[in-house]
Amino acid sequence: MTMSAGNRRIVDNTMILYSRTLVTMVIGFFTARIVLEELGAEDYGMYFVVGGIVGMFSLLNGSMSGATQRWITFALGKNDRALLNKVFAIGMTAQLGVLCIAVIICESIGLWYLDSYAVFPLERSDAVRWVFHISVATVALQMLSVPFIGVISAHERMSALAYISIADAVLRLIICFVLPRVIGDKLIVYAGLLFLGQVLQFFLFQVFSRLNFEEARFRFGWDKSLFKDMWRLAFWSLSGNLAFISYTQGLTMLINLFFGPATNAAAGIAGQAANMVNQFRVNFQQAMNPQITKTFAQKQYSAMENLVIRSSKFSQYLVLIFAVPLFLEARFLLDFWLTDVPDHTVAFLRIGLLVSMAMTIRAPLVTSAMASGELKKYQLVVISILTTICPVSYVLLSFGAKPEVTSIVLFLTLLIATVASAYMLQGMTKLNFRRFMTEAMGTAIVITALSFILPGAVNWSLDEGWFRVCLVSAVATCSTSILIYFGGLRGNEKRVIRESFEHRFRRLLS
Repeated sequence: MTMSAGNRRIVDNTMILYSRTLVTMVIGFFTARIVLEELGAEDYGMYFVVGGIVGMFSLLNGSMSGATQRWITFALGKNDRALLNKVFAIGMTAQLGVLCIAVIICESIGLWYLDSYAVFPLERSDAVRWVFHISVATVALQMLSVPFIGVISAHERMSALAYISIADAVLRLIICFVLPRVIGDKLIVYAGLLFLGQVLQFFLFQVFSRLNFEEARFRFGWDKSLFKDMWRLAFWSLSGNLAFISYTQGLTMLINLFFGPATNAAAGIAGQAANMVNQFRVNFQQAMNPQITKTFAQKQYSAMENLVIRSSKFSQYLVLIFAVPLFLEARFLLDFWLTDVPDHTVAFLRIGLLVSMAMTIRAPLVTSAMASGELKKYQLVVISILTTICPVSYVLLSFGAKPEVTSIVLFLTLLIATVASAYMLQGMTKLNFRRFMTEAMGTAIVITALSFILPGAVNWSLDEGWFRVCLVSAVATCSTSILIYFGGLRGNEKRVIRESFEHRFRRLLS
């Protein structure tokens, strides 16, 4: 029995996105180091604070774009061309409205918060304001790009996403070579150059979509009934995004309030490193997500359940292979990567990797909920859990806790939210709660714990250095792969993996 076309497409798209991640990750590690050296820890931290404030309001965009992408994928699953054209037109029209609202909020409430509560040196006020306005323009272009990214993803043309992302990474590398030669305020110039990069990225997304997909040739459109369905989904998606604000940008502001921009720099650097590993999860799930929505549209609930569990489980395993050696060798690798490692960076990175693993297990459940189109009860339960993160963190910080306690609170709360999400999906998508808890979450936690034993012993027994890094990485890769294959996969999943490797090996030889 050979791989189905759907499985083959998932494997091919995953390999394409993985290639993109490897390129962007190597470039990202290099560029982050140069930017930190050129800007300094304080300016680097201020950039993350400003980005956090702007990013908080840009999440208004995520609600409508998520609804649009869901409906595009749903229409493709039903093979309904008329619905597809209508969804993109209405989605793009609504997106422009959301963009205007987001810019107005950023330039009023966001600017007020920046002036009133953000912590930065008084002499840097003008620079911070310039960076804020440039960041608003950058985010506005990101928001305009989202419908085009959505239609590319729904059609599963991941190679286009990969090439455009690599072009963006190369441009960031060029910026790093330009930055040391800048005469003037490097923080403002850096923000401006990133804006120009976003202009190019928007242009590429738009041109590719318009040339390849008929529905992406934008025209204003309106359908009251369809818009109400999309807006209802968008409203509850927005509620989830507001909860997301509370445990991401809200924590950034708390760290800034209690510890200042230097600690924001530590959290930002650790977040970048953890996010690079997290991209391996994002790639696999990005390849799986359209299939999850399409199977729901076709009412193939058993197939959808298999996709959700495999997406959760496999992506966790993929993250684990990279996370184990990075967790154990965090201090040495950060010292090599950065000239001056800010305090708390190692702790933030290690806990951040655990947070990434928790998000990895939960992410397919969110996709499944979006696919159902009925988010109200789901969001009310999950949001009530996630919105406790900032208040609990604030109380702990008020009693003198270290800044990394915020990441610990985040990790534990995400685990609770994952259990609640799986429980709610029983009635929404007919997900088998017991199967998910044992096969996806339970198995992944056991494999994760066991994966640290052998490489941890090697790490403990040898002196710090590149030899230990290489040996720990080799042992972690081999032992984790063996644990995954023999303890983390079912028989049919092993067969799919073998067939995918055989298929790609035959393609290499042909």
